[in-house]
Amino acid sequence: MRGSFVAAVLAAVACISAARGARAQVVISIEGSCPTHLTFRWDGATADEWAALLAAEETGQYVVPAFRCSGTYLGLGWRGLRLVTTFRTGSEGRGEVTRRASRSYCGLFLQIVVADAAPCTTSNVVQIP
Repeated sequence: MRGSFVAAVLAAVACISAARGARAQVVISIEGSCPTHLTFRWDGATADEWAALLAAEETGQYVVPAFRCSGTYLGLGWRGLRLVTTFRTGSEGRGEVTRRASRSYCGLFLQIVVADAAPCTTSNVVQIP
């Protein structure tokens, strides 16, 4: 029963992604817990592209209104939406960075947006523990 539910959810996500013209999704993960040092890892990004790590207080479906990623659907809501940092995705489309997370970031939701086309490629959404 559980396998059927998971398969149905994955099929729905694939349909939504295809409808939006999305490419393979970037996968982001976090190791550590707030407010200490956290390691952010990503994989599956388009190689050697600029990317942004975004944070928000809630999940949602914010649509990027302008600039290079216009029309990109985020898994983040608009409340507290902020740019954490920009970076290059690396020669293989994966990498990691370790940073100290202040208390103001505890509990926030994170997502990566890769500026590779319009709409841009997005990652899964993770919450800072």
